[in-house]
Amino acid sequence: MFLGSCSDMGEPEVLLPQIVVEATDIDFSTVTIGSPQIRQIQIINSGVGELQGEMTLVQDNTAYTLQPQGVFVVLADDTLQAELVFTPTAELTYTAQVLINSDDLENPELFINLTGTGTALPVPALTLSNSSLNFGTILSTTSSQQAITLSSTGNDTLLISSIDFELDVYSMDVSTPIELTPGASQVVTITLQPDGAGTFNGDLTINSNSPSTPDVIALSGEAEAAVSYSGSVQPIWNSNCAGCHGSNGGLSLSSYANLMAGTSSNGPVVTVGDGANSLIIKRLKGEVGGLMPQGGPALSAGTIATIETWINQGALDN
Repeated sequence: MFLGSCSDMGEPEVLLPQIVVEATDIDFSTVTIGSPQIRQIQIINSGVGELQGEMTLVQDNTAYTLQPQGVFVVLADDTLQAELVFTPTAELTYTAQVLINSDDLENPELFINLTGTGTALPVPALTLSNSSLNFGTILSTTSSQQAITLSSTGNDTLLISSIDFELDVYSMDVSTPIELTPGASQVVTITLQPDGAGTFNGDLTINSNSPSTPDVIALSGEAEAAVSYSGSVQPIWNSNCAGCHGSNGGLSLSSYANLMAGTSSNGPVVTVGDGANSLIIKRLKGEVGGLMPQGGPALSAGTIATIETWINQGALDN
């Protein structure tokens, strides 16, 4: 405080300062580690006398910096501007105080509470539900589908720029680019559409802004030509089994319908989709009952395999 001119009584007039600090709490919220965030502190002298004081930063760490610090003087009707910087170094919540002492008789001591939390650098991340897909064995005239899930498990937006197939027989039901916010996911259906019989092993490659890029899923599948009943199976019955299994009662192998009807005593002899456990295959291999054909040479392993494959493929009337 200062003494001014004399009053009417001859005593000097006292010029008093008056401190005004607008912020009593400063919350930096969440700040990326290593990225400084700046706030301003204003100390206003709204009095008529010079304000003298000292500003001190009180903290248990070095996450905050304050400039200027120490002794200050603010003239009447003037403002001191200080810069407060928060730079977190770890995923922690940091607290501190700015202590302001002054010669304002009504507010000689003021505190500004500081808080802020450090968070890791924003990094996108891609997580795959599968590292491989096996489509098994299908007919070359059919297709098969399986699904994968692409998940954004980082803390920044994931941008999938491309999904590429090594083999043209594979395709998907989505297009790129794909943008996924943290926590979001995308289901992708993969289709194997063979262009003939064969083995189809190749990679699916996903390119993105994830640190793991490129991410690879191994795809595998086989396609086999369909075995025709009329072209491959019925001729086997006609050449080897007509004598015992024609129209003389019991199991008739004279047609597809008769084969699938089975016998009145044993029931179905074909278990669709399961050649190994079909009664007809077990009889042809001599695993149960008498070996078929009775009284004749056994069918070759390749011939039996043709019938078994036809059953595994669904025992179609084709």
